Amino acid sequence: MVVEHFSLQPSAFSAPRSAFPFRRFFFILPPSAFRLFFSCMVVSLALAGCRRASPPTPPQFEPAESLLTIIAEFQRYRDADLYRFPYSRDVSGQNVFKSTLVRLKNYETLYPKKHGELIAFTRAQAYARLGDYQTAVGFCKEAQTFRGELANRAAADERLFEDFHKTTAFSRQAETLAGFQKLLEERIERCRQLVGRYSAAPWHSLAQCEWEQAEVDLAEFLWGNRQVVRDGPKRALDLFEAIRDHHRQSKNFYRHAMRLGDLAYEMATEYVNLFPPERGVFVWEEFERWAAKAKSCYFEVTQSFGAQERTEASAKLAAVEALEYRIRELNR
Repeated sequence: MVVEHFSLQPSAFSAPRSAFPFRRFFFILPPSAFRLFFSCMVVSLALAGCRRASPPTPPQFEPAESLLTIIAEFQRYRDADLYRFPYSRDVSGQNVFKSTLVRLKNYETLYPKKHGELIAFTRAQAYARLGDYQTAVGFCKEAQTFRGELANRAAADERLFEDFHKTTAFSRQAETLAGFQKLLEERIERCRQLVGRYSAAPWHSLAQCEWEQAEVDLAEFLWGNRQVVRDGPKRALDLFEAIRDHHRQSKNFYRHAMRLGDLAYEMATEYVNLFPPERGVFVWEEFERWAAKAKSCYFEVTQSFGAQERTEASAKLAAVEALEYRIRELNR
């Protein structure tokens, strides 16, 4: 058996003390000072580690560097087609017009009484695109008080926003349901004329949005009062069908289809409540007519790839099928 002999080579541990001059520093420190020095180093290293561990703030959530950045973000989407496409989103995923108002408010807090005319004018533009015309008129008047370069444009926009406000204003003062219905019908006609008065972007698309909303308001009124309005259910369903047909280019097309399915589903459940399926007065064909209508509307949305309502439509389609299965079992 061969035994190998190992010899220790000179290393850092066997080096003379003069090779480590900092060791002399430790030896001359008193024990209390050494403990304090060691504690400070540990705390410093811990804090440095915490700073490195905290992730940097994503650039899209950093505060706006200047007013120019805020205005530039707004200008990118100022002429967007608000009728055909959903409201644009900024890099943080927020409605670009709402985020513009928030950023302008923050900027004004940081720099009061600075660029007041431009801030007021931009606020008016943002509020108008959000459908708050009365507030937009107020900021147009504020922009004119500075008597600057934007005064003439603010005056022209004030007249435009005032026209939108008067046309779309909703009056609730009516003594009867028939009188209230007449007010809604007159509002639809005013909004239809508003579409013809403005052809420039984005006001044409905004007028189309108001016309569409006016028709939806009338249809919801007829549906909500279907028990007291003559032929209420039929008139409401026919109007929703008409809205879906002549607003096919609208961003709310699938929303209208969903609402039409909701009305059919509600008619089916109302029929079941009035005529229990266990009794002889229940007619399966009448129930199935409304259930099939609801399924058709929901199925149309589920087949539309990219529609925001697709997941909701799938769930409602499953609910209608479950109701249909339960009623069929009770009707046997």
